[in-house]
Amino acid sequence: MATTDRIVASGAVVTRTGPNGKEFLLVHRDYREDWTFPKGKVESGEHIIGAAVREVREETGFAIELCVRLPTQTYKIGERLKDSHYWSARLLSGTFLPNDEVDEIAWLTFDDAARKLTYEHDVEVLKAAQASPMTIPMIVLRHTQAMKRTEWANDVENLNEPDAYRPLTSVGRIQASMLVTALSAYGISTLHSSDSVRCRDTVGPYASARSLSIGLEPSLSEEQHIQFPEKARVRASELAAIESAFVLCTHRPVLPTVMEVLAERFELATDAKKAFDPALTPGSMVVYHRDASDLSKIISVERHIH
Repeated sequence: MATTDRIVASGAVVTRTGPNGKEFLLVHRDYREDWTFPKGKVESGEHIIGAAVREVREETGFAIELCVRLPTQTYKIGERLKDSHYWSARLLSGTFLPNDEVDEIAWLTFDDAARKLTYEHDVEVLKAAQASPMTIPMIVLRHTQAMKRTEWANDVENLNEPDAYRPLTSVGRIQASMLVTALSAYGISTLHSSDSVRCRDTVGPYASARSLSIGLEPSLSEEQHIQFPEKARVRASELAAIESAFVLCTHRPVLPTVMEVLAERFELATDAKKAFDPALTPGSMVVYHRDASDLSKIISVERHIH
């Protein structure tokens, strides 16, 4: 989410396969007379991931899916610092029409793009995008903010209801709605969730928006995890074999088991300790970018903390 003490922008280096191989999308902003990548300010309350996709759509008309995160560029705009966050992205569809932000675009090879870019710091981002392979994401998500156990247990209307029925708070429902653009940005097509209400309702808005079903996972609920931890391990390992872009939503006490299974299963090209750290606040997630040509390898890891 956006911060108030500095400018936060989000964008993407979009690629496609052209007649000469991999091509990169550059945009020309007439009002600044520069060639750069599509990006723009993150709006108040907007998820930074969703902002990258929105900005590309608004400036170019193209629909994209994000891949790995690229180097963040930090520089001064007047007296304020600006952080421009970038992702590598694949082109899905769309048609460009000149607009108030962008009057011209160009699809260029790496060498041509490097020469055409106006800013040297953009060349660093381009190099990172050139080195990034195609990836398929796997997301581990902690459910958003839920009613406190004591409040639920002390409510006379809930005396005979199990803790698995404990709902999200109003804040939790807002967080779940914000996740729609974030999960959409990665093209998540398969949903798995603990069968507890608070987990189902965390991915529910995205399921509704994309007309997707939710695969319920009783073994990855808090209650079943306590009773049968080995079943949770087995099921987490099975889910990690899914070849499509997927999300697993579960609980704080279950996350250490899930992360332990993932650490055992995957090869890493990144810091293992940070990659499999189970400390997530409600509504936070870890995005594992698996190499599309070898799903046993994780290329990079993103942590998005609420």
